[in-house]
Amino acid sequence: MGRAERRAGAVLPGAVVALGVVSLLTDISSEMIFSLLPAFLAARFPGAPLVLGTMEGLAELVSSGLKLLSGRWADRTARLRRLVVAGYSVSALARPLMAVVTRWWQPLLVRSADRVGKGVRTSPRDALIARWVPVEGRARAFSFHRGMDHLGAALGAAVAMGLTALALRPEQVFVWSAVPGLAAVVALVFTRDPPAPVPGLTLASAKVPTSAWRFLAPVVLFGLANSTDAFLLLKLSEQGAALATLPFAWLLLHVVKASASYPAGWAADRLGPGRVVLVGWFLYAASYAGLAVSPSVPVTLGVMALYGLYHALSEGAEKSLLTQLVPAEAHGSAFGLYHSISGVAALVAGVLFGALWTRAGSAAAFLTAGGTAAGAAVMLMALRPRPLAPAAR
Repeated sequence: MGRAERRAGAVLPGAVVALGVVSLLTDISSEMIFSLLPAFLAARFPGAPLVLGTMEGLAELVSSGLKLLSGRWADRTARLRRLVVAGYSVSALARPLMAVVTRWWQPLLVRSADRVGKGVRTSPRDALIARWVPVEGRARAFSFHRGMDHLGAALGAAVAMGLTALALRPEQVFVWSAVPGLAAVVALVFTRDPPAPVPGLTLASAKVPTSAWRFLAPVVLFGLANSTDAFLLLKLSEQGAALATLPFAWLLLHVVKASASYPAGWAADRLGPGRVVLVGWFLYAASYAGLAVSPSVPVTLGVMALYGLYHALSEGAEKSLLTQLVPAEAHGSAFGLYHSISGVAALVAGVLFGALWTRAGSAAAFLTAGGTAAGAAVMLMALRPRPLAPAAR
């Protein structure tokens, strides 16, 4: 990479920074609700575990399907910002309605509406970042965005803890979550659409090449190992951790993710995103093996901090690698496919992980998931996805 190319990718465009702020505010709003939601539902509905599981499963299915569709829409238009604004607006308006639910089906409806917004915005937003940033700086840009996500999640949990310490009820906290949610929509004023990658773009020209499956197939396998991080908190509970330890652990995890994301993106731009993805996936496998044999709460907390580095290493690098495997005019469709298969795989992973934990114990579940992740990394090494020529990406 020449000096001019490095300089081109060294500074993030203002629109990308603004999108990071939008995600920060959105995650503050989201985590103000989600960190309190299990207890809130348990206090209102006798079948709260079933409601919670059904709610999250339905929401993930809705979100995954819309991510695929919105990715295709993104490749049809140069005006990606409209889709992004619509998605964030739907979530900002729907999310606080959780404060007024009284029937078991209402949380399902509110959470699904929130995920409709996420499904509409996610693929176009990633395509927007890819259009704004040259290939030599994309891992850094995507990692910055994910870091702001994680920082927002940490701050949202902290805000929720602070408001409940002031004796606010959960439903009052949910109402206050509208403030950062609407501020996120306002922050979108500072973004705009970059030029379309290809003038006169049509859907017929926006095809994801079959060669991209050299990467997407390992992503599917890895997704089957990548269950919800809530199981890490369940591991701490199994070990007898105090209730106050759980929000601390959640904050620790997100702080590690947030602080390491941008340096990890810088490394991916220098060393190549494929190499950094591999390191992240092997680190996931090692972390899950560590969780399987962890003898105590302090050790589990240490492994969780190490596990947070997997997110930092992999999330931005995976997206950057995908943009190198797909022509620019198909980035939206590629991101839609990537997000949808990852979401469906994660849903299956959660069910399988929970069933294995129930039948054989937590150690068997963590070891199986870790082995699957290592297998996905080996599969990625064997398939060796090849980036397109620079002009095509």
